[in-house]
Parts: sequence; C-alpha cells; structure tokens
Amino acid sequence: MSELGQFLKTKREEKELSLEKMQEITKIQKRYLSAIENGKYEALPGAFYTRAFVKSYAEALALDPDDIFETYGGELPQPKQQATDLPSRAERARPNVQKKKEKKSNVFPALMGILFFIVVAAGVYLVVQGAGGGNPGGVSPEDDPSIEVDSNDNMGTSDEDKGNEEEQEEEQEEEQTEDGSETKEDKNGSEEKEDETEEAENEEPELLSTDNRRSTFDVSGSEDMMIELELSGDSYLDAQDKNGTILEDFAGVSEGDIVELDYSDEDYVKLNIGNTTAVTVRFNGQVIEYPIDPSEAVHQHLIFDKQAE
Repeated sequence: MSELGQFLKTKREEKELSLEKMQEITKIQKRYLSAIENGKYEALPGAFYTRAFVKSYAEALALDPDDIFETYGGELPQPKQQATDLPSRAERARPNVQKKKEKKSNVFPALMGILFFIVVAAGVYLVVQGAGGGNPGGVSPEDDPSIEVDSNDNMGTSDEDKGNEEEQEEEQEEEQTEDGSETKEDKNGSEEKEDETEEAENEEPELLSTDNRRSTFDVSGSEDMMIELELSGDSYLDAQDKNGTILEDFAGVSEGDIVELDYSDEDYVKLNIGNTTAVTVRFNGQVIEYPIDPSEAVHQHLIFDKQAE
C-alpha cells in the first residue's frame, strides 16, 4: 500500500465512510477507489484519471487536493502532454472556400478574353462590309439590267421579317428569364423556410443551473438529441438516464476517438465526464462550453433535459 493510499484510507475510516458510500459521493467506481488506496495506479484507465480521481476522493473528504499533490504527487503517474487543439469546423472548411474563389478568379479572365475576341471579330466584319458596300464607281440598280427592282423590294421585306422575328425572340427570352427568376425566387424562399423550420425544431440549449459540478441545460426546443464526444486525451465517460441507470459506458474509448450518440428518443441524458480538459462535447452539432472552468473542476456532469422546468 502506498503512503498516499494509506493516508486517504485512514481519513475515510476516520469519517466512518465505506467504499460504497465514497462511490456514491464521488461517482467513481468502487474498484478504482480501492486501487487508489492500495497504490495500484496501473488498474486505473490512465494518468489523467488517476489525478482526477484522487482530487475527487480528497474533496469528498474535505481535504485540499493541492496539499495532497504537493506531498504525495511523486507517487502518481505523470500525465502525457495534451494534444494540440483541433481546428474548428469553420477553420477546416476555409480552404475549400478559398479554392472556390480561385476557380472563379481563373474563369473571369478567360471570359474577358473571349468577349474581347468577339468584339474584335465584329469590328473586322463591319470594316470589311463597309469597304465592299460603297462601290462609288458602279452603276445604280436602276441602270444595271442584271438587277431587278422587285428583288430589292423582296429583300427589304425579308429584312423587316427578320427584324420582327428577332424582336419576338428577344421578348420570349425576356419572358423565360422572368419565369426563371421567379422560379429561383420561389426555390430560394422554400429553402429559407426549410432552414427556419429546422432551426425551430432544434433550438440552442439553454443553461438553467449549475450546482455541485452538475450543469442542467434546457433542450425542450430540440426534437433531436445528437451528442458527439471528441477526445483529445484520456477520460472516463458514461451516459445515464434520469434514474441513474447507465445508458452507455465508454470504457474502451481513448485519445483521438470521436463518439457519436443518438438519444433523440430520450427525454433526459446525463453525461459523466471524468476529465473535461480532454473532452469536447457537441449537442446537435453545436459545441457546448463547460459552465465551470475545467481547470477548476476536472470532473463534471452535463445534463440535457427536454422536460426542464
């Protein structure tokens, strides 16, 4: 038995508390409490658990954890270096946005080049037509027997018909454009309504209270209860219902894992998080900030209640 374990066991017995009672107070399993008292730290999930469990054990006995770590800290396994913070979803999506902008910027010069070519070609065509159409030394249509006056009249009529056809085509194009714009507006309006409906179905969780490391969130405005747990280190985790029955026990998760949970059929879920410094919680895709600074309370409970009052 280690000196730290003997010290904690003595203080517990002085207060006439059993391991079962300590388990109820600290929410730490009895086998882990026994391992701490016997100095069998290798039986604990990891270094972060060890320090967090010892801190919770000491606080349950009204002892100062800092004094205990200063006196017996040499016995405890040292935690691994924390992994660097993962980039947010917005930061991970930013490169894709930049790529799209680059594509647009590359297309614009190409379009300008094509437009310039068309303008130059049209100018050349008009110059050529003007040079060939003047014919100052030629004879008039009336004096040239090879040209019939009626054919000129027919040509004029043909040009007018073409002009009318072009006007009709332009009107049709305008009508199609207007119809298309209305269709896009209707489509955009429908999409906006759908987005508003989804937001209404899943409102932002509202923090109601924080008491003894237990923080309750009102999620009555959310039909879905999708919870995501992202681990940047080791941590004890479990999920319980309103009666304290464990819904999930995540004994096998470790640093780097992402756990996705669907509790949409539940009205009440409590997350028991042993090391809040290593666990990022998302509710319906939104990051939940810990109401208590993890540096002040490593072990916390987050409660999501659809029937909160």
